[in-house]
Amino acid sequence: MKTIQLQLSVTIGDDAARILAEIFGPAIKQAQTPTSSDVDERREARVRASQNALFAGQKPPEDQGLLIDSREAAKLLKVSPRKLWAMQNDGRMPAPIRIGKAVRWSYEALKKWVEQGCPNSATSINE
Repeated sequence: MKTIQLQLSVTIGDDAARILAEIFGPAIKQAQTPTSSDVDERREARVRASQNALFAGQKPPEDQGLLIDSREAAKLLKVSPRKLWAMQNDGRMPAPIRIGKAVRWSYEALKKWVEQGCPNSATSINE
């Protein structure tokens, strides 16, 4: 984090105070804005915490990339959640990943499945 030290002891009028605010305001705002590395670290911490909560403390599979829930999968495929579950139960889409009670789909697997024309068998995705 950037550190800016500024010490002033000046008695000024209202007009001068407005001018100083215009001069120093942008610099102070920039100094208070978190850097991208700070934002990335906080984002990673939130992702780890949410994965821990979603997967009941079990480690999510690292080789699957981004895992999405049924609501997000339905949005991605532009179908209703009910239709998504029907497609999954009929074997018309890639099988979900189950970790404890959590049911998730690999974003990459769904995307690849759509690119292949949505074949009925999920086995063609893994080949």
